[in-house]
Amino acid sequence: MKKLPRVLLLTLLATLTTVQAAERPKIALVLSGGGARGIAHVGVLKVLEEARVPVDCVVGTSMGAIVGGAAATGMSPAEMEKRVLAADWDYVFGDRPKRKDIPYFRKRDDWQDYFDFTLTLRDFWPVPPRNLVGVHYITQFFRELTGSISVEKFDQLPLPYRAIGADLENGKTVIMDHGDLPLVMRASMSVSGVFPPVPYENSLVVDGGIVKNMGVDVGRQLCGDAVIAVDVSSPNANRRKLESLFAVSEQTINIAVQRDMQAQIATLTAKDILIKPDMGKLTSTDFNESAQLIAAGEKATRAVLPSLKRYALSEEDYLIWQQNLTARKPKNKAVTKIEITPTRWVSPSVLKSLLDVHKGEALDQAALHHSMDSIYARGDFIRIAYQLLPATEGSLLRIIPVEKDGRDFARVGLKLNTDFANNSSFGLVAGLRRSWLNHLGAEWQSQAEIGETRALYTELYQPTVLDGEFFLAPWISLRDEPRDIVSAHETIGENRVRHLGGGLDIGSVLGKWGEVRFSVSDQQVKWRSSLQTVNPIVGESYEQIGYGVKAVFDQLDNPRFPRTGNWARVEYFASDANLGSDRDYKRFMLDWRRAFTWSQYTFFATGRGGSALGTTLPYAEAFQLGGAMNLSAYRRSELSGNTFFLSRLLGYRQIKEMPPALGGGVYIGLLAEAGAVSAKTSWSSTLFDSPAYSIGAVLAADTRLGPFYLTLAQGDKQRRAAHLTLGMSY
Repeated sequence: MKKLPRVLLLTLLATLTTVQAAERPKIALVLSGGGARGIAHVGVLKVLEEARVPVDCVVGTSMGAIVGGAAATGMSPAEMEKRVLAADWDYVFGDRPKRKDIPYFRKRDDWQDYFDFTLTLRDFWPVPPRNLVGVHYITQFFRELTGSISVEKFDQLPLPYRAIGADLENGKTVIMDHGDLPLVMRASMSVSGVFPPVPYENSLVVDGGIVKNMGVDVGRQLCGDAVIAVDVSSPNANRRKLESLFAVSEQTINIAVQRDMQAQIATLTAKDILIKPDMGKLTSTDFNESAQLIAAGEKATRAVLPSLKRYALSEEDYLIWQQNLTARKPKNKAVTKIEITPTRWVSPSVLKSLLDVHKGEALDQAALHHSMDSIYARGDFIRIAYQLLPATEGSLLRIIPVEKDGRDFARVGLKLNTDFANNSSFGLVAGLRRSWLNHLGAEWQSQAEIGETRALYTELYQPTVLDGEFFLAPWISLRDEPRDIVSAHETIGENRVRHLGGGLDIGSVLGKWGEVRFSVSDQQVKWRSSLQTVNPIVGESYEQIGYGVKAVFDQLDNPRFPRTGNWARVEYFASDANLGSDRDYKRFMLDWRRAFTWSQYTFFATGRGGSALGTTLPYAEAFQLGGAMNLSAYRRSELSGNTFFLSRLLGYRQIKEMPPALGGGVYIGLLAEAGAVSAKTSWSSTLFDSPAYSIGAVLAADTRLGPFYLTLAQGDKQRRAAHLTLGMSY
């Protein structure tokens, strides 16, 4: 034997191992559905690997199809656990992009007082949503679990695989053995009414748990001399828990699920093993308890190790089994062709310009997902999917954008404010946007407000290049708003200021970061006082023609209650008599904000300042301080002048989370402000000599109707104020 060549010896050993492997029983791993409880399957896989128990095929239903699909591609339990624990489940199941991914031209709406939803219109009628949760990000997550694997049939995966679904039309069981793997995984867990059904062959497929939550028979037919079945289904609730309509509905479905589960379990024989993790009170929605769920799966599997040992391999044989599994992974071929399925409104040329894919190279999944997420964040699509298909040479990448059901979008909102003294106001706001007026992505946007402030603004936003980096924006605006008249810390009347006119902006988008606009405009400005005196009513009317520059940088993670990020705006405007303006002045303003979080506490700092740059501002353009979050102890518009500064620090922490239907967090915080306004036409050190100040306490809530604030403030000169506001008060 020692004289045999080394290669021949290894060949004989490998052949012997193959014969031994062929003699062992083939094992089918059958994973049931159970929502979040299915994360326990990851713990089961971890212990099977530790015990060196091989698996020859995988069958999964619902969440079992997700974990099973990842396992079938050869992903290790350790890598699976890492990805599951790192997942932001609120984001994965949501349809809202991370704000840092949203292009700036879409972020601008965040600073309007709109409710926290957008209506899609078709023929100017609202279109009901297709599903309760988003599907774009969860499909991306499934693709990351399965990699860039492209096979014609699931028998070609490292582990043969089947996913179980239900036909929505006839209620029959659908055994999915081919197709786009991540889409098949999503089909198997598409709970009716929560996720949209998925077309598969001639069926509309929904969650397979309603017909076959644990496919023991499917596993046995696929490869199973023996079956390892894992039951993570939710047990039936007792009478005390059946007090709500939701609980009763859930129990009704669960009874049918459990009946089929028990029928499947009854077919298990002495060769088979049943693993049933004890997850206590953890439910099908507890995705954020992934660590506990995985631990429960590990514990339950360790409890049956004595039974599993009969199927365990030696270290050498298990290593060879793992190597064979790796060898069966399909190779990631170069992308030789790219297709985009037809769209109704969105220009395919714009999509191609934004995709980060290169022909002749292997697919970079991370880069593709990043560019697809950027396209999705533009707000035109329900989801963007893709398929990597075998081609004559290399692979075909097919991009499948699914547009929203209309290209008109409406938003509405409400703003309220009272200082519990002389000032109370309200406003109804509405916005309408029509997208994709041409192949470059032109949009017509309009906003209107009625109430104390009356306003109308309409703009045609016309990109000049495919990627939208440069744009033109002609606009028309009408705004009529109050300026309070304050005497001895009391509001005694108001002036009405009206701007009516239009202009043209020429701008550049700075990616997701912000934009710069150069503007020329012509407006009629008029103001008049409500105070009745022996003299004629004070007021004036004039034409204002000028030019300006505005730059905005926006990287806050949340404009309402940010935890991190920066926001800045710089504005310069010159009303020029040489152009025919009745007033000759300059106006410059800088506004900077930064949010940072330490432990449970968030600090939101603001610095703001403005100057007339040596000119005198008309009354209608003067800088003002006073009111909620604007030197809160002072009355609205109490301080007015040619130069100003304001510094503000708001510290807050979340004390409660509201139900999702109502909104987000409830916060308490402390507020400190200092500021000053001067009649001087330029900044000078004297502006900072004796600033006004205000300190206070804040109770706030991030509601679906908008941010809500109750502010109690104490200032210098014995000033006190309370404010109750709904809307973006800063």
